[in-house]
Amino acid sequence: MVMVMSEQQVNSEVIIEKMVGRFDQTACQEYKWRMDLAINAGYRHIILDFTDVTFIDSAALGWLVVTQRKFGRVRGKMSLVVRDGFVRDILNLTEIGEWLPVFPSQEEAVADSQNVSAEEVRSE
Repeated sequence: MVMVMSEQQVNSEVIIEKMVGRFDQTACQEYKWRMDLAINAGYRHIILDFTDVTFIDSAALGWLVVTQRKFGRVRGKMSLVVRDGFVRDILNLTEIGEWLPVFPSQEEAVADSQNVSAEEVRSE
């Protein structure tokens, strides 16, 4: 199954990218294009919803690292929404959750992004 991506704007700084299918080498080009587009559009928090991703390979894991670095350069952040199963197991095995926030639902990821935005405003 080919990966399908769709987006949902939460606000001017937060976007959710919903991914369905296999996140593997064949999907990486579209993924890269969408992430670059989000950064260039001014989004500073991207939530990747993997609840319907059935498979993830090492190429995709590598692109998660690259994307996190790109968002870090613009003082942005990335979060993942992942349910229990194969993808969650791979993320746990590779310890990606140690440096990339992982949430069980979009609602929790969005709430976290709003808390971060409020904290950044207070600290500036």
